[in-house]
Amino acid sequence: MSILMEQILDITVLAGEIMLRNGAETSRVEETMFHMARALGAVKAECFVIPTGVFLTVTCPDGRTRTIMRRVHDRTINLDRIAKVNELSRRLADKRIDYEMVCCHLERIARERTGFSLLPSMLASGVVGGASAILLNAGVFESMAAFISALVVRYIAHVVSRLHGVKFTFEFLGGMTAALMGMQFHYLWPALSPDIVVVGGVMPLVPGVAITNAIRDVIAGDLLSGLSRGLEAALTAVAVSMGVVIILAVSAY
Repeated sequence: MSILMEQILDITVLAGEIMLRNGAETSRVEETMFHMARALGAVKAECFVIPTGVFLTVTCPDGRTRTIMRRVHDRTINLDRIAKVNELSRRLADKRIDYEMVCCHLERIARERTGFSLLPSMLASGVVGGASAILLNAGVFESMAAFISALVVRYIAHVVSRLHGVKFTFEFLGGMTAALMGMQFHYLWPALSPDIVVVGGVMPLVPGVAITNAIRDVIAGDLLSGLSRGLEAALTAVAVSMGVVIILAVSAY
């Protein structure tokens, strides 16, 4: 079946948008888009990806060239979606799936609910906080306090994200919440170390994937994307730190 240039552009840029929106590094997005465009019949494909947009230029066998750009406003971390799009591109390149099936699967992936439900997310965050406390040689009660702190921080993040607040708001409020929980546990049980509880509480807010992607982009030569991702990760860390510092400074008086 002959695939129109517009169809090649639409399906390829949709795949790139999904991957970029869900936290894929720049080189992975560009490589996936290139292979998909070539598998769909493009003679030549040029991809350019930055954290806030996807650009694609394709050349068809008749010599016509067209360019499309897709703006990406909201970004999150969802490695499952990235893996699904990667698998689709491999199946398309190997001729194990046709254009209609790729369109169907990509549209379904784009409509999928982002992330997990609240309760599993809270429990996972609590495990991260408790495990981090254990790595800091915390006792049983300190680990439990860190578990509760991280769990509450995740709930605060969920509430703020539902309100569609300013970016970095939930990181700032999460840092404040972790510090408040640490000071409250220390007030109730003076033997508990508030530092361990605070560290465990903020661990789910640490932008680990963003930092990793920034380093990978810089190593791959995508300096613009790497620097912008690194700046975003740094601002996230600053927002968390400010929330913690404000509470600790107020409690010191």
